[in-house]
Amino acid sequence: MQYQNYIFDLYGTLVDIRTNENSPLLWKRTSLWYKEHGALWQPKELWNCYLDYCHQEQSVFSDLLAEIELRSVFAALFREKGVDPDPLLVEETARFFRICSVKKLRLYPWVLPTFSRLRENGRRLFLLSNAQACFTESELRALSLEDQFDGILLSSDVGVKKPSPKIMQTLLDRFQLTVSDCLMIGNDPFTDIAVASSFGMDSLYLKTATSPQNILPENATFCILDEDYSKLNLLLQ
Repeated sequence: MQYQNYIFDLYGTLVDIRTNENSPLLWKRTSLWYKEHGALWQPKELWNCYLDYCHQEQSVFSDLLAEIELRSVFAALFREKGVDPDPLLVEETARFFRICSVKKLRLYPWVLPTFSRLRENGRRLFLLSNAQACFTESELRALSLEDQFDGILLSSDVGVKKPSPKIMQTLLDRFQLTVSDCLMIGNDPFTDIAVASSFGMDSLYLKTATSPQNILPENATFCILDEDYSKLNLLLQ
């Protein structure tokens, strides 16, 4: 089938990524960054306080799918040590933290050729991702994806994550999309496929390196389970 609008997940679907926020080296480097900007933290102390602030931010919401804004956590860690950070410093801190925590970040080879072909066919491309804008915006630039979409919606921008229907409804409303004209593409049956299913939207499940293991996406309209992405030429037209 042909669809007018293709809605893509990002991490795990378009991008192969590995991160480690439990690395002592990450927290050593991050504590040095804070120290350089006047906030004196010991690595383990900083790590624990970061987790505490994340928990506090999350506990405000009754919705388990609520998404916190990590910018407020990075800013609070400065204020805890008597530093009032400006927005630029908060952004730079988030980027530094993310760079130090990422172990692998690469665009899957099929992505840009597929996008180019879809655009040549007059299709529109959208990004719907469970992601923090303070991390993702710079990574989209680094991966040459920032200009590839007709619309982008990240969970940190709307305060809720997939599979909550709220995030998909926001995308549909913001860009005036009709469910029957859309196909959701993702690598996670519990978020990407589930949120599409809740709207009766067709979906394509891509098994990738970071997909949940030994799980069959029962509600997906289409599946590629053998990682043969040449099949996308037939499925995405």
